[in-house]
Amino acid sequence: MNISKHTILAFIQGKQSAIEKVYVEYKNLMYFIIANYVDNQDDCDDVLSEAFMKAIERKESIKDPSKLKAYLSAIARNEAISFQRKKKDVASFETIETMYGEEDRTNTMLNMIEPLLSNKETIVVYYRTGFSYSWQELEEETGIPESTARRVYSKAMEKLRKELV
Repeated sequence: MNISKHTILAFIQGKQSAIEKVYVEYKNLMYFIIANYVDNQDDCDDVLSEAFMKAIERKESIKDPSKLKAYLSAIARNEAISFQRKKKDVASFETIETMYGEEDRTNTMLNMIEPLLSNKETIVVYYRTGFSYSWQELEEETGIPESTARRVYSKAMEKLRKELV
């Protein structure tokens, strides 16, 4: 499911049905971004809720409806980093920075493929290649059936080959 421009404009206006559609479409991507920074599943859920509430509060700041995905991704990342700072879990946060530098390697990959793929394709490719998840693990983590994930992955990889080669 892709979010239409009409739905995005309704989201900006604060219409409940549009807010729900945007949440359903982007919650997995936002969770995935948050999970790059936050280890605990309960904490990830909390940060996701906070991030989406912040997105709703600041929805009027969206100037270009086509940038909704980037807007939500940035809020998810910022909320996760903010959570880590508040939690004062400096050791694990510094470990990430020490291992990958200021910009996490996996976020570089996500930023590269995200504009080229749909939300579902991005999630499947990222879990498969970024985290080396098996098909079974991917299904358990995302809820995307294995057969669907395989099909989505195949089509996404073909898109990437065409775009990046």
